[in-house]
Amino acid sequence: MHDLSTTVVAVATPPGKGGVGCLRISGEQAVSVALTLFEPAGQGPEQGEKPCFGRFMDRDHAPLDHGFMVLFGPRNSFTGESTAELWTHGSPAVLQELLSAAIAAGAVAAGPGEFTYRALRNGRIDLARSEAIKDLIDARTRYQARVAFEQAEGNLSRRIAPLTEELEEWIARGEAAVEFVDEAETHLPDGRLAAVIDSVITKCDELVAGYRTGRVVRDGARLVLVGRPNVGKSLLFNRLLEEDRAIVTEVAGTTRDTLEEDLVLDGIPVRLIDTAGLREVRDAVEREGVSRAKRALEQADLVLFVLDGSRELDELERDTLTRAETEAGRWIAVVNKSDLPQRVQLNGTLPVSAKNGDGVTELRVALRERLLGSAPTEHPLVTNGRHAAALEQARATLSKAATAVKEGLSEEWVLEDLKQARRELATVTGEFGVEDLYDRIFSTFCIGK
Repeated sequence: MHDLSTTVVAVATPPGKGGVGCLRISGEQAVSVALTLFEPAGQGPEQGEKPCFGRFMDRDHAPLDHGFMVLFGPRNSFTGESTAELWTHGSPAVLQELLSAAIAAGAVAAGPGEFTYRALRNGRIDLARSEAIKDLIDARTRYQARVAFEQAEGNLSRRIAPLTEELEEWIARGEAAVEFVDEAETHLPDGRLAAVIDSVITKCDELVAGYRTGRVVRDGARLVLVGRPNVGKSLLFNRLLEEDRAIVTEVAGTTRDTLEEDLVLDGIPVRLIDTAGLREVRDAVEREGVSRAKRALEQADLVLFVLDGSRELDELERDTLTRAETEAGRWIAVVNKSDLPQRVQLNGTLPVSAKNGDGVTELRVALRERLLGSAPTEHPLVTNGRHAAALEQARATLSKAATAVKEGLSEEWVLEDLKQARRELATVTGEFGVEDLYDRIFSTFCIGK
């Protein structure tokens, strides 16, 4: 990241042509740099006022485009610094020329996520909210956007704040007890510290428990269709997508490679993967197809095991059903071809007809419930793996503290664990952030945000 004393500039709208483009400038010299690029049509712009209409000028101060300039004071800007935004027509050539002109006037080209980084360092947002902004930009569905927005509004930070405050209070009490060991009023109440530690552990567990769902909401899921040749996997694949994407024939082995498409399942982005039929292979091509099917199966968040209800199960299918029962949380077995006379009756399976669509709606509900659960719940608060790891580490450290209290160890031992747990929780919001962590996170942002 650049020195915070510099003034940075970047195009804040996506690459390519559009109706409107935006050049963003932030820093101490933002207003003076912006004014070298703008000639107002009437009275000049003022900070906090309405957008000012005028002409944009190139490096030679020749008119280039017309549009609006908006100035923000530090108290009202996203970054917490003086900021100027130039709203042009969305011509890549115009925006590139204005970017070059701003750099010639003394601004520095912004790096990925630098405006958000400055908002963090200037106290406008914390690290968890910064990461949620990136998730909001990356959202592929409305549900993902809603969850990311709530986190950008500080929902996770507000849940963690009481935990850190409680730990801080008892760290202070513990230090007083150690420092003034002869003073009766500083002694910790019997059993109270253990109860506090157990309470914070429980709250950490509750947050981490939501991460399985949260990860799926943020990153999506991989759903793999497996089964014998000709059981109707490809037809069911098309039915779930609601389009003819996979080739469907009555010839066994038509699908010889994995076929992947994106599906939105009740707001959750799902990577739907059709695989070659599981069978005894006859040549190198079939062998590679089956091998890829097995690899996809191992990487799947959810496996859809498709059976043909119009014929008896064979040994491979019965063996696979046994595996499905042992991994029940990750497998769903469906009996396809329910429109034909049935020769398979299995408990715990869903009957469907990929041909006419019977049971597909119920299958979608079952898939959603397996990924997110059936009970209505609040939107997940923990969707980021870094946050989950910090909470798990805090929980592990607090467990050590709880053991130390039960074993009657001195307050010094307990205090070190409490302080470490406090530091772990603080890394979620960036209170105890370090530069390499910031660099790693903000390098994944787009330039202009």
